[in-house]
Order: sequence, then C-alpha cells, then structure tokens
Amino acid sequence: MNTCPHCHIKVGGDAAYCPLCQNRLPGPAGEAYFPATAPRIHRASLFYKIVAFVLSALVVVGGAFDFLLLETPHRHFSVLMAVWAVAILLVLRDIVRRRYNGPRQIFNLLLLVSALLVFTDWFNGYTGYSLDLVVPILCCIALGCNFVFAFLHSRFTANALVYLLMNIGIGLLPYLLLFFRIDSGKLDAHSIPWVVCLILSIITFLGIVIFRGRALKSEIEKRLHM
Repeated sequence: MNTCPHCHIKVGGDAAYCPLCQNRLPGPAGEAYFPATAPRIHRASLFYKIVAFVLSALVVVGGAFDFLLLETPHRHFSVLMAVWAVAILLVLRDIVRRRYNGPRQIFNLLLLVSALLVFTDWFNGYTGYSLDLVVPILCCIALGCNFVFAFLHSRFTANALVYLLMNIGIGLLPYLLLFFRIDSGKLDAHSIPWVVCLILSIITFLGIVIFRGRALKSEIEKRLHM
C-alpha cells in the first residue's frame, strides 16, 4: 500500500497517482482491489498502437520524399511532421491512461500546443501569428475552462480550485509581454489579444475569489499542509 508524500494518506490498489493531490505515488503498486476490465484496456492499447504505427509510417514516407526524392533546396517538412507526431502520441497516451483531471489536461494541452505552434511558426519563417494571435486565444480558452471547472463537482474536475492559481501564471505571460512592448514602444494592434487575455485572467481570478474564496483557501491550506 502506497503512502502519498504530500497528503500523507495510504492509497491501496495499483493507483499511480494520489486521488487527492494528483501527485505521483513513490512506492511500488500493490494489488488492485478490483480487476480492471481487460477489453477496455486492450481496445485502448490497440488504438494507441494503431495510431502510433500510422503516424510512424507517415513520418517515414515523408522523410523518404524529403531527403531522398526532393532535390531542390527546401525546408525539411518531415522534421515538422515528426515533432507533431510525437506531440500527438504524448497527448493520446495521457488520454488513454486517464491520468489527469480536466484542469490539468487543459493546462498541459495549452503548454504543448502553444510550443508546437511557435515552433511551426519559426520553422516556416517566423511571421508572429503564433505569439500575437493564436497563443493568446488559447490562453483565453484555458482561462475560461478553468473558471467553469471551479464550479463543477465531478471526478473529472477534482481539485479544480488549485489549478485556478494557474490563472495567475497564465496572466503573467501577457503582462510580461506587454511590459516589454510598452517599454520598447512596440505596443500596437498586435498586442490587443494579449490585453484581452490579461483582462480575462484578472476577471476570472477575482470571480473565483469572490464566489469560491473559502473553498479556494481551504484547498490551498490542504496542499501546503498549513
């Protein structure tokens, strides 16, 4: 039986993560209380393997055309294909294993997709559409989802209040970008999406403090063992 180093509770079965704080359990997994349904596991595993095989085949075919058949100078699009394929497999693996709850999945997807978009933009000759438009839109979506999750009570939204603190982190990004742009005199129409993101971050955080302030305080004290 595992003991969570953060919550100091004993967790039986073969759970890899604490049901309270979602942190990884350090000890070896024990015997499961109830046997998992084999058909579901097999179907999920088979689906993941099929997707991995198809993506790998596409990357190999793209690499063959890219490096062997195309003679004119160009950007190696197969490298970009490989990066996106790895990212898709990482996201699919987490979904199949059902390790994370809703707020954490949203935040992880935000980081991954934002990094991929910036890399794709840079790979194709940086135009700025990723950081000036798409990434702030994704941040606004993440802020809105976190705000909604704070008022839902289900297994999918477990510990949602803690992840609302990420609203501060998401809000710091547009603040820093806007600070340097104002300081350098480059604040223009391209900064409007980040201004909207900063406003939405402040509004959603204030809304949580006003409507769920006590629950948020209790959750933070539990996490910090205060």
